[in-house]
Amino acid sequence: MRPTRPESQPTSDADRTLSLRYPHSLLRNFRFPVVIFGNATGDHLLALPAFRALASLFPSRLSIVCMPGFRRTFFSGLPVRSILEIKMSRKLPRTFNAASAARRIGKCDLLISINPWRSVSLDGLVGLVAPDLSIGFSPAFRIPLRQQFAEHATAEAFRVPARINPRLRLTDFAYPLRLPPQVRPRIREFLRAVAPGKRILTVHNETKSNKVWPRNRMRRLLRAFLERHPDFVVFILNFKKPNLRLPDFKDRIIHSRRLPLLYAFGVVRECDLFLGADSSMLHAADMFRVPGVGLFGPTDPRRYGFRFAHHRHVRNRRGMRYIRESAVLAALESLLR
Repeated sequence: MRPTRPESQPTSDADRTLSLRYPHSLLRNFRFPVVIFGNATGDHLLALPAFRALASLFPSRLSIVCMPGFRRTFFSGLPVRSILEIKMSRKLPRTFNAASAARRIGKCDLLISINPWRSVSLDGLVGLVAPDLSIGFSPAFRIPLRQQFAEHATAEAFRVPARINPRLRLTDFAYPLRLPPQVRPRIREFLRAVAPGKRILTVHNETKSNKVWPRNRMRRLLRAFLERHPDFVVFILNFKKPNLRLPDFKDRIIHSRRLPLLYAFGVVRECDLFLGADSSMLHAADMFRVPGVGLFGPTDPRRYGFRFAHHRHVRNRRGMRYIRESAVLAALESLLR
């Protein structure tokens, strides 16, 4: 039985207006609800519990508007009416053809935005669609929600469905990402072949340059870790950068150049320990409940760090290059203990 007190923020004026004019029983009766979201891969993982909650509120009635390429990875298993992919700019604030998007959306009596950003295109879409009610993080919406920058991004996104039904609980929808059925057995077979009887430390250190830990520091850290823990091998998820070489431990380091995204998620799921910068793989480890260490410099781990898994955050506000190997090694070993 779900408790009556959810994980939520104090009641605001917008909440009271929503409750008075649109009782929860009435909100659930919207026939053509639409939710729009456009962000990077890791942001989709952070927002996924909110999408699941919205799909549960409007089973087989909800339409999702997203960027190309994300439909199959994140939304294929949800009980929704339709999933529309529209082109958006890669840079924030994201712009798109609002008139074309409105035509593709068609009927819409409830427009929802989980986007933490505001743009001319998104505000224009609200006016073009002209829904009976709109909810989002912008004054252009009928129910504007305030951003809480000290709040975890997953919790902030979940505040959107929680405004529709305050009884919803984040933890009920934060279960792991469902991977295609062929992924897990193939990854397990591969790991048994290359690392028989070993535990796996998965490392991902690819993202924006200001969020990446220097390669020389990562190299020294991995050498120290492998020396101290002979029962481990290291699986480095590389998508763009060259391999990180440690000649003394070449038999205990696995590289994965250009591994498909869902298979990379599968590696994270099967590993025993995770180490990484603020990136999509860290969020995947969190959803799979893999113990991990997150490395942070300019971004705030309270907002973008681990939320569900057993973890440690190592941060230096001056920048990633100031994070010491000794601190990271101590964090990893504290999780092993």
